Amino acid sequence: MKLNIRKAIGIFALAVAVAAFVTPRLAAAQSQQDQSRDQANRNDNANNLMYQQGLNHGQADRANNQAHQYRLQPNNADDRRAYESGYDQGFQNNRNADRNDHGQNGQSGPNDNVAARNGFQDGSNDGLQDRQAGKSSRATKHKTYEHGNRGYDSTFGDKDQYKASYRQAYIQGYEKGYNGQGSDNR
Repeated sequence: MKLNIRKAIGIFALAVAVAAFVTPRLAAAQSQQDQSRDQANRNDNANNLMYQQGLNHGQADRANNQAHQYRLQPNNADDRRAYESGYDQGFQNNRNADRNDHGQNGQSGPNDNVAARNGFQDGSNDGLQDRQAGKSSRATKHKTYEHGNRGYDSTFGDKDQYKASYRQAYIQGYEKGYNGQGSDNR
């Protein structure tokens, strides 16, 4: 009888020890999966036109001390979620949005991100408009591409670097918009 109690206590202690070592590892693995999923969502959003539109609107409203108010209400539930997520991110804190995004050109400076976001959004809009109007693909013929400085501020530093980031992202956005890969590119 004493042997069975000792055996049961030993088994119980072993089970507690295994649980103590396995549970933190499972929690860490789950946390890593959550972080990977969040990063994948951010990467998807970088090319999602509705998210980018929301991000731009949110940043503009915050910069102009406007109330938090969604400007668009897309009919598609996925588009609405993407727009609202982008708007919330942009409105919440422009600096955090710049730190969390890595621009279309792969550079991670906050000013490059502004240039890339603006260029991608402008290119997407112009590409979509050209496609809808039945025009040929002509990304580099648009004034917005030629100027390449929308959103530039002298505090950003080198204007030529800003223009280069803007133009590179503009072409990527234009191709997505022109080829009809806007918000469905997930």
